[in-house]
Amino acid sequence: MNIRKLFLAGLAIVSLTLSANAQGKQMKIAHINSAELMSGLPEVDTINLKLENLQKEYQRMLDAIKTELAQKETFWEANPTEDPDILLLRQKEYEELVKRYQTTEQEARQGISKKQASLYEPLFESLKKVIQEVAIELGYTYVLDSGEGGGMIYSDPSHDLMAAVKERLKTTKL
Repeated sequence: MNIRKLFLAGLAIVSLTLSANAQGKQMKIAHINSAELMSGLPEVDTINLKLENLQKEYQRMLDAIKTELAQKETFWEANPTEDPDILLLRQKEYEELVKRYQTTEQEARQGISKKQASLYEPLFESLKKVIQEVAIELGYTYVLDSGEGGGMIYSDPSHDLMAAVKERLKTTKL
């Protein structure tokens, strides 16, 4: 987490605390390292295994293209030619194989990323729900993620300023 984010988070906490104290309300702030929490879950192992299998499948596809390219190069070396038309055809074939490899590699990265998001999203949402339930049961107003790049996980809706700010904006020129 960079210094600016840390400063802004600290400033927000101080502001919220002062605001709650001025209103005579007790505010409780908690934190949790969601990355550490996630790392201990058996579901993460299952997800990682699925992602590894998918990655291996994509790697087999890439290896097949590499093998095809190596076979072509071996054939071309064993059968040299001076004919410009054949050389042009071989160059075109080589470029198409390289392009197919690059396209497959890019699609593999995107496919793995998409699959990762689809597998982790339900787990994130379930964890968030459990954290919110525990926070409410224990009377916490806010729960911050203390992990790298973390943010707000839960906030008591009664502290949401959106309606008041929108109302003020009706009479304030920006």
